[in-house]
Amino acid sequence: MNISLRSIIIFLVLFVFSKEVIVFNEEILVLFTSFIFIYLTYNLASDSISASIDERAVKIQQEFSQYKEIQQSTINHLISYHKKQRLLLKNIEEIFAVTKENVQTILLSYSKLFVKNFYLLVEEKLKKVLINELK
Repeated sequence: MNISLRSIIIFLVLFVFSKEVIVFNEEILVLFTSFIFIYLTYNLASDSISASIDERAVKIQQEFSQYKEIQQSTINHLISYHKKQRLLLKNIEEIFAVTKENVQTILLSYSKLFVKNFYLLVEEKLKKVLINELK
């Protein structure tokens, strides 16, 4: 505010007080002291309050950027683990397929061997029976 505006405001306040337009009581005194406090706080402490708020804003921004970096790192780790899990699952499926083929081959071989042994055993028993019959 410039000096002439301040002078006019002070003059009006003194005029209102001198003509007793406003009667002084506790409520009016509390109102005036509140206005004076707000005015002085705004004019004298606004720079330090603004600096304090700006400093806190910088700290909060740093914390947010740190948390964002941690979040991004966590997401990258999760993606890496997911890729490893998919690769492991693919390898397990391949091993299972190969093992299944091997088991089928082994079962086929054992079944052929069993049938062959069974035929040989039956043939041998039949030969024994024939030999016993011929005697």
